[in-house]
Formats: sequence, C-alpha cells, structure tokens
Amino acid sequence: MKDGVAICHKAKMADQPEKIVRAEFAPVPPSEQVGYVRGWVARYHLVNADCYLVLPPNEYELELIERPQVPDEELLEAVRWRSKGLLSTPAADAVIDVLPLPEDAYRGRMDMIYVAAVASEHIRQRVKQIKQIGLDLKIIDIWHMALRNMALYLPEMENGNVALLELHENSGTISMFSHQDMYLTRSIELGFSSFLQTDDAFQLDDEVMLDRLALDLQRSLDYYESQLGKGVATRIHLLPIEHDAIDIVTSLQDRLGINVESFEPQTILPIHKEIEIPHDLLAYYLPVLGSVLRRSDATS
Repeated sequence: MKDGVAICHKAKMADQPEKIVRAEFAPVPPSEQVGYVRGWVARYHLVNADCYLVLPPNEYELELIERPQVPDEELLEAVRWRSKGLLSTPAADAVIDVLPLPEDAYRGRMDMIYVAAVASEHIRQRVKQIKQIGLDLKIIDIWHMALRNMALYLPEMENGNVALLELHENSGTISMFSHQDMYLTRSIELGFSSFLQTDDAFQLDDEVMLDRLALDLQRSLDYYESQLGKGVATRIHLLPIEHDAIDIVTSLQDRLGINVESFEPQTILPIHKEIEIPHDLLAYYLPVLGSVLRRSDATS
C-alpha cells in the first residue's frame, strides 16, 4: 500500500442524518502528513473539531484468548499478565483493550475475548500529532472495529451473518459479524498479487490460487458454523482492492456456492452523492470511513 493519508469529514445537513461530506486521500510520506492534514483542517475551518483516528493492522496486535475469570474491574490487568509471551510488544509497555465475544460464541462453551495491544509510545506519538494538527481526539479505533462499523450498514447484519473479505498485496483477512458484534477474524495467506495478470485470460496459476483462496475461505465459513455455532453465512462482501484491475467475485462465487459481492462504499455507506472517490483508491479510504461512520446505536 502506498504512503498517504486519508481524511473524511462527517456532518449533518439540514434535517438529514449525518453523511460524509468531504473525503480526500493524499499520497504524502509520513514525515509530511501532519503538516498536510493541519492545512486541510484549516482550509475547511475545522480546528478543534472531533477527531476519530483509526490504526491500520500493522500498528497493533490482535490475539484471541480465553477470558481470565476475574471481576470486570480487574480484567485489563489480568489480560496484560496473560498476554505475556503472546505479544511481540512487551505487555508492560503496551496500551491494551479487550473486545469480548458475545456469550453465544462457541455455543457458550468458552468465554473468549480478543486482546488489542499497541505500544504505549506509538499512542503517545499519535496523540501528539493530533494536537499538532489542531483537532480534538475523541476515539482511537482499530481497523477491525472500523470494519465492524461498516458492516452495520449492511441490511443482513441485524438478522443474519456478515462476512467481509479484505485482500492486501500479499495477505488477507476474513472477518465475520452478527448483530453488531465481531465473532471471528482470520488471516489469509494469499493476497491480490496472486491474481495479477498481464492479459485478459486467467492463467493456470490464477486458477490454482483461486482454488486455494476458496478452500481457505470455506474453512473459515465451516469453523464459524460448526465451532462458533453461528449458522451459515450466505454472503461474502469483498472489500475494494488496491489493484483496480482484479475481479475475482464471480470465480469465488462459483467455487464457494454462495453469494459473493463487491462492497461498494458509495452505495452502502452514507456518503454525500457529490463525493466522488476514485475506484482504485477506495481501499485507502475504508479505515477512516469505518471509524468516522461509527453509529450511535452500536455497542463499544
């Protein structure tokens, strides 16, 4: 993924619900991003506005563990102790939060939680940058929760299961949600580079890679149904890919036997109709869109 910064501005217009009214991606190196965003904020008279910052996956760790059997007020300290050896960041030097799985996960047999950990120094640097920009930091999100926020806008979220598939260059993630909660997130070893092609036809390697991807996805779907006890997912939403020329929706659908659809942010999410986001840049906007569009009726 290229260096850059994505910025979105959410506002309420007249009697309508809040929408994204400005969106921009600037391909600037990290050393110039604070200055660029500060200028953007000043240009649109947004100094001291609320800020939602989202951390990309390479800036935090996420581990699934069994919940320590301690009172809620002691949970974070117990998790910090139990996470020693699981995290590459020393637990003593990390900011840690927990994402509890709902009680019905794993058919109620296990009480599991996801542990999110970020180096404390990294958080301090991010907070300092937001102050330099001139915004009022309200929430630091992680990409997985930004994904959940976007999934809430899908109609099947309330009554069924939602699967979101994300492909980076050399890896991917499938995340599964139901009734506002994330139940499962699993890494995929294949990324979109496995499907880059130089002509209009799939090569043999492409077919093999598609078979491998479909098998990996099927295993996750089966695990979600059999181990987590959440039933059958009938649809996978493929998030926008950085490489605009790749189209694997039909090929995956044929292999999996369920609906596979492209996730179209400008159709699904509340984005003002005059906002045009180039399709080949949609992947860069997703994290900030998901964080900014956090719904007030969503839990934590």
